[in-house]
Amino acid sequence: MPTISAIVPARNASATLERCLEAVAATGGVSEVIVIDDGSSDDTADTARRCGARVISNPARVGPAGARNTGARSAAGEILLFVDADVIVPPDICRKLSSAFEDSSVAAVQTLYTPVCPACDTVSLYQNFYYHYSFARIRESSIAVFATWCAAVRKADFLSMGGFNESIPDPTVEDEEFGYALADAGRTIVLDRSIQVVHLASYSISTFSKRRFRMARAQAKSGWRSVRNRLLLRYVNIRETGTHHSRLMVLGIMSMILSEIFLFSLMVSAASGQGILAAAAGSFICLSVSLACALPFLRHSVNSIGIHVVMPFLWLCLLDMAVLGWGLILGTLDFARGSRF
Repeated sequence: MPTISAIVPARNASATLERCLEAVAATGGVSEVIVIDDGSSDDTADTARRCGARVISNPARVGPAGARNTGARSAAGEILLFVDADVIVPPDICRKLSSAFEDSSVAAVQTLYTPVCPACDTVSLYQNFYYHYSFARIRESSIAVFATWCAAVRKADFLSMGGFNESIPDPTVEDEEFGYALADAGRTIVLDRSIQVVHLASYSISTFSKRRFRMARAQAKSGWRSVRNRLLLRYVNIRETGTHHSRLMVLGIMSMILSEIFLFSLMVSAASGQGILAAAAGSFICLSVSLACALPFLRHSVNSIGIHVVMPFLWLCLLDMAVLGWGLILGTLDFARGSRF
């Protein structure tokens, strides 16, 4: 078995960190656990030490990209297992990772969220299942995704790619960009659907919307920084190139943006008394397209969770598209004004 170093970036994560580290320890296959305390103001560092982890403390926040890079540089293992502080890994993860890395062509292994999460509220269930479905629907076994809620990579490949982009300060696209760069360099990332981790996070409407808006804003900048390799090949994703950005969801978001533009035109038309029907019809048609694009996701959510989620998930999906759409618009405007990250 290759040696595995678990790297856990943590900032004010004491509420979930102990359960995370206990699960990592229970695998029995991790040679060391490194927790990077990224400027926490709670007892994150003490919790990590109590659980037997080696702690590297940053006096001030550097962000998840810098925190993970710090842990990777100090790790002794041949395999770097990145785990978020609010994730519980399954007991057999190290055995499955070792089996995957027996193939010398495999540079990284990506895992999935479980379909449901411990949080019982609808918003958290939606967010969790959205990510589960986005990854589970990918047909290819070799993908272009590296999502660090729980993913493993050979240390040699990680260092050869320069690690995560530390210019990206927030938890947004730093891992996504790394995955695309790894795949574009000809390295193989395997999606192991048998490794599913439990996500302990809980979201309100406010925290969910802010998170999705921040993510879309960063993705817009990421896409414009590399039009051919990311914007056209990965984000637009017409050819389904092994990313979690479904072409149906992309179409739904674009239709939602057009619907909102028509809705704004409708308000303007109402003041002038002209073009009201055209603006209303345009908004309705685009909204209907967005709804149609959400149907496969809704069907799978009903099959996995139950019929009771169909209506709340429908409204949340439409809200999600609207928030993502405005995030993309603002990110594009940010990029045009010179804000690259």
